[in-house]
Formats: sequence, structure tokens, C-alpha cells
Amino acid sequence: MGEIVRLRPEQEQPSVFSAEAEQRVLGAILLDNSNVSIAATAGGPDLFYDPVHAALYQRIAHLERDGILASPVTLQEWAAHHDGMKEIGGPRYLARISGSAASRFEFKDYCHHLAELRRRRLVIEATDAATREVMTGEHEASQVAGRLEAALSVIEPGQGRGLVSMTSAVTKAAQEAWAAQQGEQSNRVPSGINALDRIVGGFYPGDLVLLGGRPSMGKSAVAVNLALNAARRGEGVAFCSLEMQPEAIALRAVSEAMAARGKAVSYRDLRSGNWTDMHRDAFADAMKEISELPIFMMPRDYADVGALMAGAKQARARLGGNLRLVVVDYVQLMRASRAASRYETITEISTSLKRLAGTLDVPVVALSQLSRAVETREDKRPMMSDLRESGQLEQDADTVLFCYRDEYYLEREKPQDAEEFDAHERALNHARNKLEIIVAKQRQGGIGTANVMCNVAFNRIWEAGA
Repeated sequence: MGEIVRLRPEQEQPSVFSAEAEQRVLGAILLDNSNVSIAATAGGPDLFYDPVHAALYQRIAHLERDGILASPVTLQEWAAHHDGMKEIGGPRYLARISGSAASRFEFKDYCHHLAELRRRRLVIEATDAATREVMTGEHEASQVAGRLEAALSVIEPGQGRGLVSMTSAVTKAAQEAWAAQQGEQSNRVPSGINALDRIVGGFYPGDLVLLGGRPSMGKSAVAVNLALNAARRGEGVAFCSLEMQPEAIALRAVSEAMAARGKAVSYRDLRSGNWTDMHRDAFADAMKEISELPIFMMPRDYADVGALMAGAKQARARLGGNLRLVVVDYVQLMRASRAASRYETITEISTSLKRLAGTLDVPVVALSQLSRAVETREDKRPMMSDLRESGQLEQDADTVLFCYRDEYYLEREKPQDAEEFDAHERALNHARNKLEIIVAKQRQGGIGTANVMCNVAFNRIWEAGA
């Protein structure tokens, strides 16, 4: 194996650094400050390997932003006092690079060249860091590989859209609106739960959808149904469960499919063998249906944010590019790469999930536990403030959904007398198998509550009256 290349400021490495290209770009900006915006879209100060060049770019950009001309003349005093500039010639250096400026026809090409050199440096830094982690033996290889995958994923060229004209934006928006009016699915992913789709209209690529709730509120049932509904339409799904093993999720899916066939057996009974020969055919049919669905599971080994990114990309490759939905169950069980406090960890995870949605251009549905403060209120329906540990979750999420089952709390109440008992029984019967999916936030729409029926034992959700 060859020696690892390490970048040092004092070393010039031809394959990752070009002093001439940096000088030509800076010279062109000095002659025409409007070039700052072009360089900014290509990478801004990060384009420059030489720290003095980066400092010079930042100074020019600062002046241009304030409407002040930046030229070899107006920057003379700054160049004469800046330590780095003084070492390479100060004001004379400004005149030199102005004389070698890229032409207006060449400028974009030089910026793209510097952006490519920066990507090469980032690849070297990422692989170097991964090699050090592997050699120390302090981290598992899968974790290191996941972090390396995450680091490399943000280096990929062409992810930024650059400037988009209003004409282009209106044209695309009109196409989506027309497709929706004609009943076409367009690029959205319906939840398959009609009452919910009437409020949110489905989930869109790049969206982070937060699905919150206290334990036993039906979050996992909703998540599994979202995955099954998408997969039954032929849309690929990556399901990362950090709480349950893939086999447990599979049993939930089989139980749901059996209930839909009128041969309901809870997933707990399936696991314990508490079912009879009368369910055998339904079990076999459900097994066949579920096993053929385009769903790939990521178990607990993918708890690291980098590993999750890598796993989702692997699922997309296995699905031939047909990855349409990612489900993560759940946020608080994920691990961050470098955060110290719990607040920082959740913040990094939230940001990473939003980036994952944008990078893969799919909706990401992330489940989240809620604060115990819910239990102290008389009305235990969740609110935005119940999101645990970080306001970043609320900020990054495009849509926030909460699951609530009044039945769960009523079952745990203990009436004190006969009158209370009768009222309690009526309330309990009324709440039986009812689930509220509360749309608490929707960046592109209104809020509301989808009222559906749910039997968590069978993982089944259906419309009232259906």
C-alpha cells in the first residue's frame, strides 16, 4: 500500500492545489467585484488552499457586500498590514495577480477547477481520518465506513442547484399542480392513510417528517403502515429500526396482512406460536406477499448517522434507484459522530436526517419519543414543546405528526364508584381502537387531525366505517 498523503499548509501538492488558478480567480475578482457571487456559488473561501488567498477573498467579499469597491488601490493598506500578505509582497502582490487575471470567458472554468481540487482535498482528508480510526482499533470498521460514506457523500459534485429563475420555478410548480389536479401522483409519496393524506397530501422528496408520540401510542404501527403502503405501490423503502430486529418488523407486517384477510393474529401470538391450523393459509399468503415487497431493513448496526447514510445508499442501489421512502425508528436511539452533550447529539442527528432527505431526494420519516411532560397534563395530546431534547428537531422538520390514543390512558384509569365506572366504560368503548394522527406542523400546508381506526396488536390501521 502507498503512503497516506497528508495535507500541510507549507506543502504544495500539484494534484490538489493550484497557486496559478487561485491567483487568476482572485485577479479577476479584483478587476470585477461582481465575480464574487460566481465564486461564492462554487465554494467561496473554501476554494482556496492557500490561507492568505482565502483571507484575501473574504476581505474582497466583505467590501463588495457593503458596496465598497475592492481593488489593488483600495486594498493597499490592508495588504500592507496583513501578516500573510506582507510575507508574499503586500500591495505588490495585489498588482501582480491583477495582471494575471482570468478573462470573463475563463473565470467560471477556473472556479470549477478550484472546486474540483477542493473535493480532492476533502477526499484525502476523509480517507486519512478513516485510516487513523481503523488503525487505532477504537471503532468498529462498520462505524468508520459509515462515517467515511457520510463525509464523502457531501463531496459529490452537482448537488447544489445554483440560481433558479422564477420562470423555471413557476414552470416546475405548474407541472406539479397540474399533475395533482389530474389525480397523478407526481413526485409525492402518499401515506396510504386517506384521512392523513387529505391533510398533508403525501410526503415530498427532501422532506423530513417527524412522527412523535409517547410509548404505546401507535408510532411504530403508523411507521410500518407507511412502509407497507408505499411498497405495495411498488415504491422502494429503506426501514431503519434501532428498537426492533428486522424479524420483529416482518412479523408485524405479516400480522397486518393476515388481519386484512380476516384471519387476525397478533404479532405477539405469531411469535409465541399461539395460533392454529385455521390460520395456516392466511399466514402462508401473508408471508408470500410481504416477502416480495421492495423493502430493505437496516438493523441496530446502522444507529450511527454515517452508517445510516451508507445503508440508505446501499438500499437505493439494491432497489435499482427506486428508493422512494426512508423510515427511521427512532431518533433518540441514533448516535452522532462527534457531539458531546445530548443536546448536541440530537441537533447533529436532526441536521443529518434533513441532509439525508435532500441528498437522496426522498422523504425521511423519523420517529421520536416525547417528553414525559405529556403525562403531567390533563389533556395528554402532544404539543410541539413535547419534542425531547432539541428544538432543532422542530426546526428541521417539514412536517410534524403526533400519535395519540385516548384508549391507552382510559384503560389505566381506576374509577372510584359505580357512577364513575359507568361513565368510564362509555368513554372507553367510545375510544376503542381509535387513533388520532395530529398534524402539528406542515411547512407547505395547514394543520389538523386525521381520525382513523387502529389495532396496535395487529399493526393494522383502517378508515372508520371501512
